[in-house]
Parts: sequence; C-alpha cells; structure tokens
Amino acid sequence: MRFRLCIFVAALLVTHLVEIGIAAERTVTIHRDKWGVPHIYGATAAEGAYGLGYAQAQDRLKDIHISLRTGLGTMSEAFGKKYLEQDYIMRLCRNAELAEESWKTLPPHLKEIAENFTAGVQAYSDEHPEAVPEFAVELEPWKIQTIGRAMILRWPLGTIQDDLKNGKKREQPAQRSNQWAVSPSRSADNVAILLSDPHLTWEGLAVMYEARVHAGDLHMNGYFLIGSPVMGIGHNQHVGWALTTGGPDTSDVYEMNVRVNPLLEYEYDGKWRKCETTVFPIAVKGQTPAIRPAVYTHLGPLITPPDLKTGKAFVGASPYLEQTGLFEQFYRMAMSKNVQEFYDAIGMCEFNEQNIMFADTNGDIGYVRSGATPIRPDGYDWNRPVPGNTSKTAWKGKHSIDDLVHIFNPPQGYMQNCNISPENMMVNSPLKPGDYKDYIYNVSWDTNNPRGLRTVQMLDADDSVTRDEAIAITMDVQDYFAPQWKQELELAVSAAGQEKMQDEEFARAVKAILAWDGRFTADKTATSLYKFWRIKCGQEMNLKPMIGGGHLGEEQQAQLLELLAETMAELKSKHGRWDVAWGEIHKVGREGQYFPVGGAEFRSGPKEANFSETLFDVNTHEDPALPGKYVAHNGSMAMILMFFHKDGIESLTCTPWGQSGDPTSPHFMDQGEHLYSKRKMKPTWWAEEDLKKNVESTTVLKIAAAPTSNE
Repeated sequence: MRFRLCIFVAALLVTHLVEIGIAAERTVTIHRDKWGVPHIYGATAAEGAYGLGYAQAQDRLKDIHISLRTGLGTMSEAFGKKYLEQDYIMRLCRNAELAEESWKTLPPHLKEIAENFTAGVQAYSDEHPEAVPEFAVELEPWKIQTIGRAMILRWPLGTIQDDLKNGKKREQPAQRSNQWAVSPSRSADNVAILLSDPHLTWEGLAVMYEARVHAGDLHMNGYFLIGSPVMGIGHNQHVGWALTTGGPDTSDVYEMNVRVNPLLEYEYDGKWRKCETTVFPIAVKGQTPAIRPAVYTHLGPLITPPDLKTGKAFVGASPYLEQTGLFEQFYRMAMSKNVQEFYDAIGMCEFNEQNIMFADTNGDIGYVRSGATPIRPDGYDWNRPVPGNTSKTAWKGKHSIDDLVHIFNPPQGYMQNCNISPENMMVNSPLKPGDYKDYIYNVSWDTNNPRGLRTVQMLDADDSVTRDEAIAITMDVQDYFAPQWKQELELAVSAAGQEKMQDEEFARAVKAILAWDGRFTADKTATSLYKFWRIKCGQEMNLKPMIGGGHLGEEQQAQLLELLAETMAELKSKHGRWDVAWGEIHKVGREGQYFPVGGAEFRSGPKEANFSETLFDVNTHEDPALPGKYVAHNGSMAMILMFFHKDGIESLTCTPWGQSGDPTSPHFMDQGEHLYSKRKMKPTWWAEEDLKKNVESTTVLKIAAAPTSNE
C-alpha cells in the first residue's frame, strides 16, 4: 500500500512540475546525413522546432541575422546606405510593427514553435559566441514572422510598381521557377509525381535551407526560409507542393486628390480627410540616421511624394499590407493529409501570388493560381492607377479560393506551370481566360516561355514516366530554340555563305553548330560559340522575322554569317580558340571552389525569337575576379522531385552549393561539385530505415525547460 502511495505522489509531483513549467528534461536528436543535411527527430513540434533552430544556426547563423535584419528593416544599420531604400520599404509596410502586434493573438501552438525555434538558435549562439556576427540582432520569437512577410511582399509591391507605370507591358520578373505534376495514369510506377524547382537568386532572403523534421504530428521535408521554422516548399507524410511566380492581380494603385490645409489631406467622397503622417529615423552605418517620411490614407500608403502643384498623389493598396497569417497558413499546409486539406489551407490566401501545384499519396494532383485577390467593381482598368477619391472604386471584399483559377486531376494526366498562362499548362488546357475575370486570370508577361514549351513537349510525349525520366526532365538542358537557329544558319550558308565556307576554320565552326545536339552540357564545344553568336545577333540585327518560325531575308542572312565570324574572333582573342568547352567558362561555385556546369539562360533581342533558358536553369555573369569565366548566381537552386507511393513519399533534391555557409566545412560546395555540376540529385532518406544507412553524425540536444512567451 505504501509503495502504491509513493508512486501516486511521485506522479502527482511530476504532473505539477510540468504544469508550472519545470518540465522533465526533453531531448531532440539531429542526425546529419552524408551531405550534411539535418534530419531532426523530436517527440513534439516544439522539440522539432528547437532542433531546427539549432541546426540552422550551426550552418547559417550569419544568414539568420541577415534575414531578421531584412524583415525588421535594419540592414542599413549594419551594412550601410545601399540598403536604405529596402529598409524604408519595410518600415513603410509596417512589417515589424504588424509582426509584433499579431504575435499577441497568434495561436498558442504556433507561439510554442516560434519560441522553441528561437531558443534553439540562442542555444547554439550561447555555446559558440565566436560564431555570432557583430551585426547580430536580439533574438525574440515574434521577429521570425517578419522574415516570411518580407519575402512575400516583394510580389505585391512589384505589382504596385507596375500599375504605377500606367500598365505598360510587364517584363518577366527576376523570380521564376519550374513545376510540373504527373498523375498515376501516366506514371510507370502508378504514382503521382511532382517537381518543384524555384529559380531565385542564390544570396539574400531568397536563399533556402534544406532540412527534414519528424516531430510529433509535424513532418516536413524540403526547404525553409533561413530564420523560419515552417517549410516553404516540399512535402510531409502525405502531401507535397511546388511554387512558381504567377497569379491573380492582388494589388492596385489609387490616384488621390491632396492638399495642405495646413497638414496634408486627401479627398474622399467629396470630403477632406487628414492623412496619417510619421517619420522613420533609419540608422545607417557610418553616417547620421536618415529621416524618411511616411504618409498613409485609409486605402494604403503614399508610394510617391505628393505633387502639391497638381494636387495629386498615388497610393498603393494590397491585402498583403495588412495580412499577418502566413505563419499559420504554412503550418496548416505542413499538417495537411490530402490535396483537399491542402487546398483548404492555401485558401487562407496569405501566401503571395503564386502558381501552387500539389499532389498526395492517394494519387491526386491539383493546381491553384493563388493570391489574396480583392473583389473589384467593374468599369475600371485595374492595371493602371484608378481614381481614389470615390468609394465607387473601393474593393468589395476578397475572392475566395474557389473563385481563382484551379483544377484537380486534369484529363491529360499531367500539367506544368513554368511561369506561363494556365491555357498553356498542357495540350488542350481546359483553363481558359474567358471563364474568369481578367484580374483573376491575369496573364501579362507570362503567356509562355521556352521552359513551358519544353516541359509540355516532354510530358505530352511520355505516357509512362519512369523515375529516371522524371529526373531527366528535371535536369534537361535542351535549348528549345536550337532547331530554329540551326535551320536559319543552314539557310544562310546556302543562300549567302558559299564564299565564307571556303574558309576552312569558318566551315568547321558552321559544321560544329549544325552537328550540335542542342543540349547545353558542360563538355560540348559548340555551345560557347552558339550562345555568344546569338547574343551578338540580338544586339546588332532585326530578328523579328524569326518570331513564330519565320525566316530572315537574304541581307540579314549575310549579316548572320558575318556576326558568326566576329564571334569566333572574339572567342579566340579571349580564350585562345573559338571551340572552348562550355564547362570551361561556365561555372558553379564560390570562394575559390568552381566546377563546370551545364544549362543556360540568355536573351538578346525579341524574346519570342532569341530567349533561351533550359529547364535546368543556370544564370551566370562574368566574374570580375575570374576574367572570361561566367559564374552561376541565379536559377535552379532548391530542387525537389517527389514520388507519391501509397505507403510513403520518396523524394530527391539538389542545391547549387552545399548545406553549410562555412568555407571550411566539407559541406560548403560538395553538392555543387558532385551533384549540381553533374546534373544529379540526391535521395532525401525520408524514411528512418533509409537514413540509418547514411548518417554522418548524430547530436542529442538536451532542452531543460520549454521557453515561455512574454505575452
């Protein structure tokens, strides 16, 4: 009896200790696989978040603080005036203010994740003070919400700037990506297949962190914004998703009547309202603080200084300037168990305008052209500034996700959206612009492109996609326009090149291009000549006749050949020969570690005739420190290819550099050398039994007590 009583009292004591916050010691395990990628195992989501924060700090502590400073709008304080405009925009959008305010009403389970993630970063920082950068900010859980919001604001703010330019033809933005999905009916293994391949810059806020998390009911395998505990791209145990730029029109510009009386006022429905004005003192390294004004109306902030001579000002308006639910949406996405639950999660429309494609282990695939889209009154061109002095142009609410362009399980058995119009996602696409409001369908710069054309070409021709074929499509380096340019060269030689072909070296160059298979592989020697010749043609010729498969005239054909000879001479002057291998000058790497890489992206002249980007997209610029070498800095950067078997998801990934930001780490450039350079992918070892065979190191972290919020 006494023994049972002791057990009962002990149980009560443990329960009481847990309730008052003095919890029994918790642990979280971080396994690192042979690529250095962390696999985090915890009993709860909070423990998983702690381990993820610790792992991110191990690999990218400096980048965490850069992400936080970006979101808080304090980059100028650490890095100087070149970030002043960026900081001002974050202040104007009240990013930090809204993140801190929304923290008070954040659901407790999300607070717990944020607190534990922050505690994990802090724990590593305390253990390794030498790793903490001098520009570090104070770590507080609410601050991590600023990171995701800073990232997504780039899209609606870009739309506002486009509208301000009076609806001129919009250029393709810097953010591009590939995504495609295959139904089980067109898969050799009878499974759904999904690819996500974002094409973003490889530095700054867009850089992603690869990790696997198994924590209670929360499972995440994919890519995270650095400094964030919730996944942006990847899969859980049941559902996976992919993102590309494109979506409905989410933002507008209003033209306002303004006056000074004696303070700034704006007219609305015949009455004058006072503007809310404030100033932001922005600390700038090496100089006195910059004082920047901000002016707000009930519609949004002024995005240009008021013109008091004309009495006009322009206001930017977007639901994203007020929304703060991104953290919750990402969590719901990660917790979804099928495509319908995932669809419901993205129905919050907290994520920026994106093509979202998704699949699940039931074999279903889906697509939404997503974004927080205002319901607008008819009769106005919403691609231009509209009158803001009347309630007649006021929004009438926000569209539900069911109003947006979407489809489940298309009859074609496949679909893709590599930044293209929904009507070009597949052959005979059922997603037609006439079925939607213009601002919902919203196609401008993204009608079609070489990546979309090539993906449809490959998927439509393959009714039984194998695992190896899926990888090959992901890593494809075929130039879609190569056949047209080779034909044009052949026609030019036939019509105007007989004399030039007497030159043995010129004839050899022509034959090399005509014999080339059109693939930008690192070992090919015709590719360098081909690329720089096309760039020169776009700069010095009128290529419009080639649009739509047309041909050049005789005079232009002669010029085409002259420019080929000039390109040969320039390459010989720079590299000693014109037939330099593509990988000899086309590199992936950083900090002294550089490797040959295939793929290409370039444009010169009309994009319909002279714009090439391979599916394995590699955008380079000539490195000032490496004359004659073109080093990748943008393009395919967080690839994940997913196979949805009924008993679980198999996935493969590849990044261009490595897991660690430390140049002394073996995982600083290992993926660049052994995977990216060779267009290979690595298994994620998502299942624990697969991971056990590939563990490089294991760390068990002790978490003495759960941190608590001040709120």
